[in-house]
Amino acid sequence: MAIIVHCNCGKKFKAKDSLSGKRVRCPGCQNPVRVSGEDGPRKGKSGPASSGFDPQEALLKYEAAQKKKQETAAEQAAIQEEKNKLIASYDQLAGKKKKKDQKKDELAEGKPKKPTVVMKAADAGGTVLSNSFVKYVIIAALLLGGAYGAITLVQYIVTYTNEEVTVGPKPAERIAALEQQLRKAAASGDADSAQGYLDEILKINPNFKEERARDYDSLTDRIENARRKGS
Repeated sequence: MAIIVHCNCGKKFKAKDSLSGKRVRCPGCQNPVRVSGEDGPRKGKSGPASSGFDPQEALLKYEAAQKKKQETAAEQAAIQEEKNKLIASYDQLAGKKKKKDQKKDELAEGKPKKPTVVMKAADAGGTVLSNSFVKYVIIAALLLGGAYGAITLVQYIVTYTNEEVTVGPKPAERIAALEQQLRKAAASGDADSAQGYLDEILKINPNFKEERARDYDSLTDRIENARRKGS
């Protein structure tokens, strides 16, 4: 025979006879409710009822407490968020800023600040800019500056394009050709021409002596040998 259980939330439901004297979860509010009946546990019997500890009842209490704790934490977070929004809105409307050490839930102080040099300069600049003549002068200056910048940009693009389009050997190829000509001139005893080729190599790559020290020493030795032959 089923037992009728009444919960404090107003929910009424049926429970099995075997649950008499125990706590079950209410299907309405999910809170633990004790099932009362004539066939409840008797004193002297072994088991959870006789020892005074019911695991199911303890589990239900723990779950209910955890649920209530989570709900309370969520409510507190929502209240704090709304409070922070109200404070931020108030500060924004009042034109105030928070200090570094000011907490989130504290309102910004509304003490008037002394005018600084920057504030005075800004006020003076605003007064000057309110003049129509000054506005026209600034606009004209910006237009002239923009035109000058555009002309400079076009000149740079044209120069860069001409440099890229110019047909000719690459620096490395030019240096290799000059080295070959230098060796031929040195072999024929023409030290002056060989020296001229070396000077042209250094013009193309000023770091040739450091980057290719062995080749540079070899070329200078050839030039010196050519000079000895000529003398």
